[in-house]
This record gives sequence, C-alpha cells and structure tokens, in this order.
Amino acid sequence: MQRVEFIYRLGGQGVTSIWASISKLLERMTSIDSLFFYGVQVSLETIGGKLAGRDSFNVSCGNLTFHVVTVANYDHVLFQVESQEDDIDWSSWIDEFIGLKGFVQAWIVDVEYDYWQNASDPLEYKSTGKSYEGLPMKSNGLPPPLEQLEIDTSKNVGLRLICDGYVASIGAKMWFSDWFLSKINRKIENIIEASGGTVELLDNGVYKLEMLADVFESDNTIDQQIKLRNALYN
Repeated sequence: MQRVEFIYRLGGQGVTSIWASISKLLERMTSIDSLFFYGVQVSLETIGGKLAGRDSFNVSCGNLTFHVVTVANYDHVLFQVESQEDDIDWSSWIDEFIGLKGFVQAWIVDVEYDYWQNASDPLEYKSTGKSYEGLPMKSNGLPPPLEQLEIDTSKNVGLRLICDGYVASIGAKMWFSDWFLSKINRKIENIIEASGGTVELLDNGVYKLEMLADVFESDNTIDQQIKLRNALYN
C-alpha cells in the first residue's frame, strides 16, 4: 500500500476545489467503482453537494481512499490519496495536485513503514503481535495514575511531525515549493548537496526531489533517509 500526501497553505485550497480535481480525475477512468462518503454509498454527482460547510471529508472508490482535513491551528490543508495497491502510477495525481493554488509540498510513503515509524502506543504493537523490545521509551507526560511509558519515536528518520504551514516528513520522491523552502529555512542548493538526491525544477515552479525510483519501505535505505531528513529538517 502506498499513500501520497499534499499540503496546501490555509486559504489556498478548500474541500470543494480539491474534490473538483479528484472528480475530474475519476471521470477519466474507464470505470468507476462504488463511491463511499464516510462509509455511505453515494454517486459521483452527489458528493459535491455534501461538502457545503465542511472543512474535511473522507471518500473511498475501489482501491483508492481520499482524505482531506483543514489543520487550522497549523495553517495548512492536508490532502491524502491512499492506494491498496503496491504498484501504482501516481503521475496523474501528482501532476494535477502540485499545480493547484497554495501548494506547499507532496511526498509518497509506504503505508506500513510510515505507520510503524510513527506508532508510539505499545498497545499498537501488542495488538498485532509485534515486539517493541529494545525500542526507546519515554513517559507520556501525564500525571499519575494516567502516566505510562510510550515508545519514543522522536529519533525515527520517518517521523511525521506537524508544523506551522507544513509537515516535517520525508519520501523517496518529494515535490515542494519556494514557500516550503522558506518555512524550513533552506536553500535548494544546500538540499541538493546534503541529500545527494536528484532535483528538477518543473515548469510550474515546483521542485521535484528524487532519492530512489521506489518508496522508502524499510531500514535497507536508512542511509538515504538520514541524508534526506538532515538536509531538510536538521
């Protein structure tokens, strides 16, 4: 499973405009499976009317799930497209959504690897029979009797951290704007040198950074992941 995430400046995109672009791409498909709006089956034509007054939505269609949420406290809008397939061509989705007004950044992740890089509750491990022995632990910071130990993910290279105006996360393929560079206080030349990745400036002014042809999905590529994280956020 893979997921592509897009971040937009608050006010740059709303749920209705994002859905308009989603529906445009869905209509190009030769066949559209049943659509579900928060688990309730609907038609493509009726979803737009359900978005009035909303700042988020969740829609699934076949192997794809679309999730949008307005993160007002952190001054951005998040849009995620998740695929049940391991091998998916994201090009049409990337081309469409990095060109929208207010675009900040986008990246592709392996869903399972991303999940365990950010899982801090020991119950998440116990429920799946996965061992967390040897992982760093820390207090959850709550007063007794609510205090308990949780897994310390702060040093994980795949940590996903919500920040003001952007998300501090990495992907083997990333796209970002000059606005993103200003938020992380980096110059593109320094990112190229520190990461060792390939960077291309696209016609729409968006930078494409590629570390691997595929996605980060294990510690086998830890060296590239560390270089990229250090280049962007450390």
